[in-house]
Amino acid sequence: MRPRLCGMTSRKGRPKAGPFFLAALLLVSAGPSLAQEAYVTAQLANEVAVVDLGAGKVIAHIPVDGAPAGIALSPDRRTAYVTRPEGQSVAVLDLDKPAVTASIAVHGGPLGIAVNPKTGVVYVADWYATRVVVLTPSPEGLKQTAEIAVGKSPSGLAVTPDGSTLLVANREADSVSVVDLATAKETHVVAVGRHPFGLTLSADGSRAYTANVTSNDVSVIDVPGHREIGRVPTGDRPYVVALAGARGFVTDQYSNSVTAFGLDDLKPAGSIDVEDHPEGIAASRDGKRLYVANWGDNTLSVIDAATLKVTGKIAVPDGPRAFGDFLR
Repeated sequence: MRPRLCGMTSRKGRPKAGPFFLAALLLVSAGPSLAQEAYVTAQLANEVAVVDLGAGKVIAHIPVDGAPAGIALSPDRRTAYVTRPEGQSVAVLDLDKPAVTASIAVHGGPLGIAVNPKTGVVYVADWYATRVVVLTPSPEGLKQTAEIAVGKSPSGLAVTPDGSTLLVANREADSVSVVDLATAKETHVVAVGRHPFGLTLSADGSRAYTANVTSNDVSVIDVPGHREIGRVPTGDRPYVVALAGARGFVTDQYSNSVTAFGLDDLKPAGSIDVEDHPEGIAASRDGKRLYVANWGDNTLSVIDAATLKVTGKIAVPDGPRAFGDFLR
């Protein structure tokens, strides 16, 4: 997977700026019973767009420079943390205002990001290194308190619901690191497909799913057993996985599609055509809808999880990534 550099174009010839050709997915955390808003990182527009999902339109624009990419929400869903790869920092957004209230330097290539659902600690993957940076809340704001050694080019991050374990997709190592957060140490390494990127956990934290970009499949991991238990074939260049009901859904960047698969039998259940270069994907809390950010067409596709049909399309600003936990 190559970095996204200025001058690189999409399949339709759209200029692509920013430091990474692909970004990571994190865990979609549990939020309100129904997602009412989407917070879409628009990398080329240098902003986070606030989308009213009921009205199907952007209702606010939050300027965030530095090519915003990854996003994760605090446990109370009132704060967003956004990685800025070109700004080498993480922006803190007050979602009630909405506005940027702070910026924390994270040198290197901050990209994947996740929040501990129990403690509110923020974890940031450094794409250019072999580390995850730990940002701990304090009365003065977030402070860098530690670094966790992991595999090469960490990307997708997810924290188990009990807050005890961090999983890290190591893109260049073809592996997933299992980190004990009590000691901030890697305790196991699970071999997966080629170039794992987006990483998503089941609601109970017992299974993890990685989108393996160059082997065109999804690895299924038994988290307590620290082992891969299956693979699901996908379209071309899978990016991020979301879970809804009894199915998983993965965006296929080069196929302009979303592959659905059964969580029990781990077999493909259908392919859904979306727009150009789909990247981020997340499921509504009730599991009835999926929202897909299409980088090449500046849209969010809305998918009915039961019928596997696209039911709507929402225009968003330039270069949407929606990479991470972006619904509330």
